[in-house]
Amino acid sequence: MKSTFHFSLFTALVIVLLTLLNAHPVQAQSGIELENIEATVEFGEQITFIATIKASIPLQSVSISIFDESQGVRQTQPVTVQSDGRTEFRLDTKQMSLRPFSLVKWNYQFTFTDGTSTNSEVYSARYADDRFDWQTLESGTLRVSWYSGDANFGQAALDSMQAGLASVSRLVAVDLAQPTEFYIYANSNDLRATLGDGANEWIAGHADPTLGVVMVIIEPGAEQSIRMEQRIPHELMHVMLYRAVGAGYRNIPAWLSEGTATLVELYPNADYDRVLADAAQSGDLIPLASLCASFPTDTGQAFLAYAQSRSFTNYLHETYGSSGLLKLASSYADGVDCNRGPELAFGVSLLNLEMRWRAAVLGQPSILPALQNIVPYLVLLFLVLIVPFISILNTVRKQKKGQTNEPESFVRKE
Repeated sequence: MKSTFHFSLFTALVIVLLTLLNAHPVQAQSGIELENIEATVEFGEQITFIATIKASIPLQSVSISIFDESQGVRQTQPVTVQSDGRTEFRLDTKQMSLRPFSLVKWNYQFTFTDGTSTNSEVYSARYADDRFDWQTLESGTLRVSWYSGDANFGQAALDSMQAGLASVSRLVAVDLAQPTEFYIYANSNDLRATLGDGANEWIAGHADPTLGVVMVIIEPGAEQSIRMEQRIPHELMHVMLYRAVGAGYRNIPAWLSEGTATLVELYPNADYDRVLADAAQSGDLIPLASLCASFPTDTGQAFLAYAQSRSFTNYLHETYGSSGLLKLASSYADGVDCNRGPELAFGVSLLNLEMRWRAAVLGQPSILPALQNIVPYLVLLFLVLIVPFISILNTVRKQKKGQTNEPESFVRKE
């Protein structure tokens, strides 16, 4: 069953505050009560934690412990208790590098004058992007939120999620046990402001698989259907691949995670093939070993990296099937390095696979990628051996030339 909700910043804040304020006072084993517990989020700036402490015995100190479960980061700081028992602590979200839409947990720690201590129960609040009036549409554990566009826009996005899951299921099993949320931004400036200064200029979407959260740019208009069919399945694949292999997902090379993601796009970018063919013809292909850790920051090179990764992953899929791709991803998830993964999964080195792909798909002689990969070693060999040898030869020549051109001595005849 599908239902729509419209949240303004005021409404969302009221809901959070009412939930916390209407909660029953917390009674700790030591007789400490917490009242008026609040967490006010100012996205991109700070979270303000407020509580009123009532203790039946004297306290020596109170601290707040804030935990970002998604990153495994904890921060503990002392708090000042005012005469009326009120405490307030402001967390700089930039300093703690909180991820958008992550769940922040916190509790209070109390130390008594006799040296004993106790903790309150744990509370939680979501670090949500509250800069926009989000509209929301959901079906089961799927949820899409947007702030630009009408209800038909949201329904089209949700339909693309459903279609994207069908495409993803060709490669990995779909796991919908946990919520999967899409937040659709209307332009790159809004998304980059959410992701922070480190976001690449060319970024069109970002998946946080551990949270099951996706942020993607889709501007309402004539191109929205195409963008939805490209970007929504793409980001869904990141989430589902993470759920298939677990926490080791972070070890999967960029060319494989992005290659599988581009492979499930319902409307692949038509320029992928053109850019790939041009680079193959000009000899400007990027060695796959260079695409293990990340993609280039340059927009043109990044697009070529996506095109190559898609073609290479498609070659692997046609050769080894979906089970083969999952086996390869699982090998990487177990911590195997980029070059060793294919050896464990298929018994073939990454370089060998790349040569086969270039020959089969691009019609290139299989020796070219091998030469590209050994060029740095050849240069090093030249510097270590050849350059000193040339220097020695030059020295010898200079010595001989010096002897030949030495001024003649004349003996004066009497």
